[in-house]
Amino acid sequence: MDNKDSLRRYDIDWLRNFAILLLFPFHAARVFDHWDPFYVKNETLSWGLSWFISVANIWFMPLLFWLAGSASWYALRVKSTSFFLNERIGRLLIPLLFGVLFIVPPQGYFAILDHTGESSGSYFIFLKNFFTDFSDLSGYFGTFTPAHLWFILYLFVLSVAAIPVFSLLNNQNRKEKVNKFHKIFSQPLIFMLLFIVLTITQALPAPGGQNPFYYLAILLIGYISCSDPRYQEMFNRIRFKALILVLILVPIWAILVVHNLDAKGFSTISIFLTLFRSLNTLLGLIVILGFGNKFLNFRHKILPYLNEAAFPIYIIHQSVLVVISYYVIRLDMRVPAKFTLIMLSTLIASLLIYELIIKRMGMTRFLFGVKTKKTTTLHKQEQNKTV
Repeated sequence: MDNKDSLRRYDIDWLRNFAILLLFPFHAARVFDHWDPFYVKNETLSWGLSWFISVANIWFMPLLFWLAGSASWYALRVKSTSFFLNERIGRLLIPLLFGVLFIVPPQGYFAILDHTGESSGSYFIFLKNFFTDFSDLSGYFGTFTPAHLWFILYLFVLSVAAIPVFSLLNNQNRKEKVNKFHKIFSQPLIFMLLFIVLTITQALPAPGGQNPFYYLAILLIGYISCSDPRYQEMFNRIRFKALILVLILVPIWAILVVHNLDAKGFSTISIFLTLFRSLNTLLGLIVILGFGNKFLNFRHKILPYLNEAAFPIYIIHQSVLVVISYYVIRLDMRVPAKFTLIMLSTLIASLLIYELIIKRMGMTRFLFGVKTKKTTTLHKQEQNKTV
């Protein structure tokens, strides 16, 4: 095994790719969701799909940020901080700007068509209003929004903000203190207390409904958990116990939520439910990472393809889904059939767009954050400097 392979955690790659695949049933379910609005909504909604969203939400985005933190640690083992920052600009900021300008707007246009039954003129007139109306950043009714690309926005900003912490943990002059830190926090009971930190962050401002402090905490935990093998060893030891707890605690949490739907703000029950949810989040991530490490830490020939395709597919998938959903929900079909058709059609269309367009041209690869020949060469040169 060469040095590059010895540094790679294939389970992290697999888990990231599975999380991207989960986007398709997750966002297809949003079309039938009772809880929150969406760009397009079916006339008949589904409680089954609504609860699928609620339960998946406990771990879905936290897992992506955790894995991003883990990937950052592996990246900084073979790259300088300046190279890491420049790579974040190319891999995140440029695709974000391109996506907000060209990929996201159709979601708002079809949202207006679905909610009002008519557009306010041509698509170009809509664009003028879209880029000047910031009244509702969810964008579910046609206003400006980064839409699902909020994840890329947060990932870029939080990755840059976290660089001082990353550097502190990598500082060889503090190696002894860092080692003591890891020795303490890799103890299961101490590590589990981080659910309190996750709860506290959720009391802080959350622009557009997404809390940057919460996801920064998870990003940092993901980075820390990869920076010392004792964390993964601990996850592996307690994964089965954590699974039993999740199977018990998540249904209890769901029952409490149903009986306290009107709980808001900083009421006692609201704080308790947030604590409970944060505990389930941390336990669930330990389960995913523990069992993922056991069953998914292997190489496969399809993995490089999935690693490259995952990010551009993330960028385009929701716009594709909204357009397809707008037409599918008008068909005379039952909810399960519509859900399945939307999910599979979006997956196939997204893969085709990536395979036939994005992958084939240097410019589209650049705009969607896919490595080009130039960036691959620079990456190898940087790796040779630091390894």
